Amino acid sequence: MLRKGQRVTELTKKVGQRPRTGVVLDVHDDTVEVRWDNGHVSSLTGALLRPVQKESAAKPT
Repeated sequence: MLRKGQRVTELTKKVGQRPRTGVVLDVHDDTVEVRWDNGHVSSLTGALLRPVQKESAAKPT
């Protein structure tokens, strides 16, 4: 389940196409509003979005 403030990436439909990443602004039922890293905002329904995993800090050895 996506939630406000979460970073997401949009799965692409074309081979070799770079996925867009952004931040969820709001979630209404099956519509998600996202501000992409390029500054544009989209309201998406049925989009293939997945949460971006946080990078874990490497532990010093």
